[in-house]
Amino acid sequence: MKFFKFAVLALVFPLAMLFADTDYRAEAATIKEKFAQAIKLYVDGNNSEARKITQEAYFGHFENLEAGIRINLGQKKSYDMEKQFGDIRKAIKAEKPLNEIQAMIDNLNREIDEVLPAIESGHRLVAEYQDGGDGSTSAPASGGNSAASSTTSPWMSVYTEFKTELDNAKAAFDKKDTAALKAALNRAKFDIYRNERLEEAVRKYVSSQTDQSIQQIIGNLLREDSDTDKSKFDEAINALDNLALKAVNDLPQESYSIAPQTALAQSDTSEDEGKDFTPIVQNIKDKMAKVLQLYESGKVDDAIDESGNIYFDEYEESGMENIVGAKNTQLKLDTEASFNKISALMRAGASKEQIVAAQNILFDQLTQSLELTKKSSNWDLFLYAFIIILREGFEALIIVAAVIALLIKSGNSKHLNIVYSALGVAVVLSIATAYGLNYIFGSENAGQTREVMEGAVMLIAVVLLFYVGFWLLSNASSKKWSAYIQGQISNSLSSGDSKMLWWTVFLAVYREGAETVLFYLALLFDAKSPAATSMVAAGFVAGLAALIIVYIVIKKFSLKIAIKPFFIATSVIIFYMSVVFVGKGVMELVEGKVFVPTVIDGLPTITWIGFYPYVQSLVPQAVMIVLLIVGILILKNKQKNKS
Repeated sequence: MKFFKFAVLALVFPLAMLFADTDYRAEAATIKEKFAQAIKLYVDGNNSEARKITQEAYFGHFENLEAGIRINLGQKKSYDMEKQFGDIRKAIKAEKPLNEIQAMIDNLNREIDEVLPAIESGHRLVAEYQDGGDGSTSAPASGGNSAASSTTSPWMSVYTEFKTELDNAKAAFDKKDTAALKAALNRAKFDIYRNERLEEAVRKYVSSQTDQSIQQIIGNLLREDSDTDKSKFDEAINALDNLALKAVNDLPQESYSIAPQTALAQSDTSEDEGKDFTPIVQNIKDKMAKVLQLYESGKVDDAIDESGNIYFDEYEESGMENIVGAKNTQLKLDTEASFNKISALMRAGASKEQIVAAQNILFDQLTQSLELTKKSSNWDLFLYAFIIILREGFEALIIVAAVIALLIKSGNSKHLNIVYSALGVAVVLSIATAYGLNYIFGSENAGQTREVMEGAVMLIAVVLLFYVGFWLLSNASSKKWSAYIQGQISNSLSSGDSKMLWWTVFLAVYREGAETVLFYLALLFDAKSPAATSMVAAGFVAGLAALIIVYIVIKKFSLKIAIKPFFIATSVIIFYMSVVFVGKGVMELVEGKVFVPTVIDGLPTITWIGFYPYVQSLVPQAVMIVLLIVGILILKNKQKNKS
């Protein structure tokens, strides 16, 4: 099919990628300056301005560090540091003692200094925005990553303990305390790396070579004393730290089951899942109405202050931000940017209409967030799983049921064992195909590589779905199917060649079975939790039950079912799913750090239809829709010429 080849080339045509970096040290320095200003204002008795400056430090600058921290050190670390900004602001509001507030600020500044080397040398997944044209600015958006968009790795808390002991070792070395140096290294090796099973996880899920390198460096350090050359010692400690951090980042979700339970508890963000955040959203809307009233009455500073309070006291403190960030980092960042934009508009003296428009955007984002917290997306997986087995199984079932019906009606029941044999072998080989594919993808140890594989499988599924959709449209004729079946059976029976009959059934079933495996593999990759996986299984079972009913009906009424309407309807579903898989496939590649996405400001994220505000996903989706329209017109033209 020439058009199909052209369509595939158009879909996989490489797109230009745009990159944007953040000067992390400059942002960290600005945060410190903001805190210094806040302390001075607090000492002068200007509590309100001190809180505003603290909020500026977070919204305007820490958000630019946040993506790097989340990607390289884990979501829990990012969230813990983010929470400290809120705690400092609350302490200022409560007029806590100056030394207490200063201690909180010093601690946060120290943590920022500690994370800088890791985020500067690690991954930089800060997505570039396409300006909406209104001159407004938004917080940088992370393209997403496996740690951010799915459950945070529990191994990060183990790494933090490991890193603490390395820091203790460095401090002991500087003090020339050999005993304390060796004690810290032994704790790192035995109490943490070995006893907390990080050693086992690295060896099993990353590589034995990585484990050996870690063990060798620790062993070499234990043989040294405080008289060793400092540059040599620091180089070894840094190499060990980098090696351990990379290993932890590469650990896949399969390894979480052997992580310490305390680490699992610390990293689990599911405790608020299912919680009804509707009252929180309503509180935000009510308080935003009061913000607007304050602004209209000329109390601009009070309105800005209250807007910041709403973010910290409602959105963050309720836990809603944490849940949304764990499931959809982009939506969380967009929501934060909306809070910031409302304050910026008021500070700039914008009109009431502009502020109301910005608030409405925020309310829409909060509505999307409510859907995420209600965990409704699992039903989408159920529906997809149900449709796939019903569609793919029905295509094969038509041939199998028709063959059985014709054999019985023609008095050739003796050939039924051949049909059942071909059917059984095809099913077994389809399952074997599933096992093989699962083994190949499941054996990938690096989490980043897994994400790339998942995206690749989804995009391969897109090509097959697109092909099958056009194949269905071009063959949507019950007469063509009847002629095909009659021809195959007649040839087989007239020649007495049972092998021909066997291969006719086998290829029909295995062809559909092999495709079905690939489609379900893509769905399973999209299922990010045991509950979601269960919904895929439930959809499969429900679809299988429906197929059994369809088989009984077809066998009883001997192909009286209308084929053409079914094929047209299923082709529509197939094209819809192919568009969804394009968006989700690109998202997986983003999480696999293949490229940095270009985010279009103002567009929402709608995961159930695979809609992401990325140029790299929207362009191929648009191309696919155009090709679909062109392909349908070509098919109609061919049918018209034949008639």
